[in-house]
Order: sequence, then structure tokens, then C-alpha cells
Amino acid sequence: MAFEVKVESEALLQQFEAMQNRVAELDQKVPEVFLDWQREDMNRKFPRIDERTGGQDASMTATTLIYPRSRRSRPTSNTLGRSTNRKQSRRVLGGKRPILRPFLVEMLFARMVEMCRESIKWR
Repeated sequence: MAFEVKVESEALLQQFEAMQNRVAELDQKVPEVFLDWQREDMNRKFPRIDERTGGQDASMTATTLIYPRSRRSRPTSNTLGRSTNRKQSRRVLGGKRPILRPFLVEMLFARMVEMCRESIKWR
């Protein structure tokens, strides 16, 4: 059951074209929102994302690496034949708290929803 809608109102067509342009510009906004989230919510000093543009559909992908815990934390190693009487190292290895906690994911989701609402609303 196919149907066709024909609109002859120039103002409505301009409104659709403006909305289509704003949706097309989301590719540039996603990395900016992603970096802002890392700076402000995750408190990263050096936020980083990797961007890739798809081939056929020209879609853009923004990704980042988020470690389960601090990058400095290392697993404990066995002594491998060394004496266990040595003085323990005082080097700080990082916290045990996961970096990507559930409320941070919710904050990212809220930022992305707000970005989409700004781009797709009727004006």
C-alpha cells in the first residue's frame, strides 16, 4: 500500500530542507560533543577520539579508548625467584575504581540527546 504526498508550499519545503541540512551537520557536532564530555564529565586532561568516515554511505564514526581502570594500574606480578624480603615499592599504581561508571554513560547519553533535539526540532 503505497501513497504519495505532494506539498506545494514553498515555506514548508524550505523548513524540510533546513532540517535536512541540520541533520547532515551532525557529523561535525558529534566529535565536538564527545570531546566536551571527556573534558568536562570524565575530567580528562588530554581527550582524544578517532574519527573515520565510511565509504559508501559517507557516515562518520567517532570512537575513543576507555580503559577499565587507570592506565597506570598494572597487575601484580609474581616474584619469579626473587627474594620476598625486599622493601615494597611505593609507586602509586592508580585506583581500583572503574573509569567509565554508569552515571558517566548517562551523562554522555544526555549530551547526545540534547544535541539531536537542537538539530531536529521544527523552527
